[in-house]
Amino acid sequence: MLASVLCSQHSAQRYFVVKLSDDSQEALQRASRSIVFVDDYYKNVDEDDLYRHCLNTARALNPDESLSKLFVLPLEPLSNSSLRLRLLIVVAHEISDGLSMYHWMSHLIQILNTPLLELEKNLNFLLSRENILSRLPPAQEDLYPPVAGSLARQRWFWAIIRILRHVQRPLPPTFVNPLRRTQRLESSILMPPTYSRIFNYSPERKPPLNSFQCTASLSQKASNRLVQLARAANASIGAGCFALVALTMMEIEEARHPNIPPSERRPFIASFPLNPRAFFGYSGPSDSCMLAFSDGIVLPFLSSGLDIEGRFRLTTRQADRQLRAYQKRLRSTELSVELAPRSVARLIANSYLVAIDRGESKLSPERRTGINPQGLYPANMSISGATCGVSSVGSVTQFFHPGMHKLENVGNGVDFAADFRSVQMGVRARDNEFLVGSRTDSEGIRFGVSFDGNAIDEKAVQIWKQRIEAMLDVNETPKL
Repeated sequence: MLASVLCSQHSAQRYFVVKLSDDSQEALQRASRSIVFVDDYYKNVDEDDLYRHCLNTARALNPDESLSKLFVLPLEPLSNSSLRLRLLIVVAHEISDGLSMYHWMSHLIQILNTPLLELEKNLNFLLSRENILSRLPPAQEDLYPPVAGSLARQRWFWAIIRILRHVQRPLPPTFVNPLRRTQRLESSILMPPTYSRIFNYSPERKPPLNSFQCTASLSQKASNRLVQLARAANASIGAGCFALVALTMMEIEEARHPNIPPSERRPFIASFPLNPRAFFGYSGPSDSCMLAFSDGIVLPFLSSGLDIEGRFRLTTRQADRQLRAYQKRLRSTELSVELAPRSVARLIANSYLVAIDRGESKLSPERRTGINPQGLYPANMSISGATCGVSSVGSVTQFFHPGMHKLENVGNGVDFAADFRSVQMGVRARDNEFLVGSRTDSEGIRFGVSFDGNAIDEKAVQIWKQRIEAMLDVNETPKL
């Protein structure tokens, strides 16, 4: 909460800054400005509704002051004399990705279970310049290794990489997300001012599009079946999650456009973010946003008339084979000059150039730098995009799970204890996005979706939710 953005007076350059405080009281006072106790304004709050409003009103963050905000919802008494604490945490995407958010939430639970006297004793040290400097995570740009060899060899390597991007064969056209509306809504819906004392509902500040959330949870039987089928195919559970998303989209596409001949069916393509930490040989904690971007994976269209287990095994194997190409680890401090399509050197170099391209394209025209690494040889990219985005963080039980902290110990030498129960995570979607994030916890496999509500109807997303939950269930519902 002490991190903010500082803009240079001489240029449009922005910097992330961690503000130092003279003492702990000043730091606490500044941090408290980014904490909202919702109970001061509303006594009964539905967390899903609050989350929905937070996504579809003016930005909750002022980056000049802080890059995160904490909403503490009213406490709910439970039958066992304990209380249910619900937190809505808003964090700027510039400093956080999925892995770092799970890491931070795990640390937050540790802090809640640390005795108050111990926190007060260590606070001045934790806020000291020396400690903060020792804990600041490295910027992703600092981790890119140099190309081995002379300056001339390095220039040759980058020239070849850029030409390879220019002549590469793009991914084939994919079928459009079948959940999309026939006609996109021109403007976002203005939310009713239900929480006007904590959110800004001004029409001039509303987001350009509505961003909504959906969570699909597989039953324990369906989760076990996915794991068993993935292992039988010698594939990862993450690949199985990719496959299940793909098969669900294929069935909905087939139901929406039943007259397309099988030979003319386009494949499913999933775009997905990469965790580049392994590329860099970085073994530190996931304490900051580190993202790279892939070309995507291509999975063939399979008819719903085929056996579900056969379809799932085939799709999972193909997903696993393509995903493994992005899971290589750098073995030295320099990039060897390798140009094979899936070599570590080429993957890292491509991800660096893609990051520059994406960063430039996302800037407003007046803030663009004009940097164009490709020069006169633009990258040959697919113009059809992906059917949807898919990602997988694996099991979150490594970060937290119910039972890590014993609530029954309160009163037996313990004044306070907090134990984890559940988490829901999402992002503000951009134009046409349908982003599926999968994870595994102690109760099974879950899919959290963030989507553009102007492009995709919420009722259609509910059809997707019902289908993906039923796809591998033992008592499978009839097909669409």
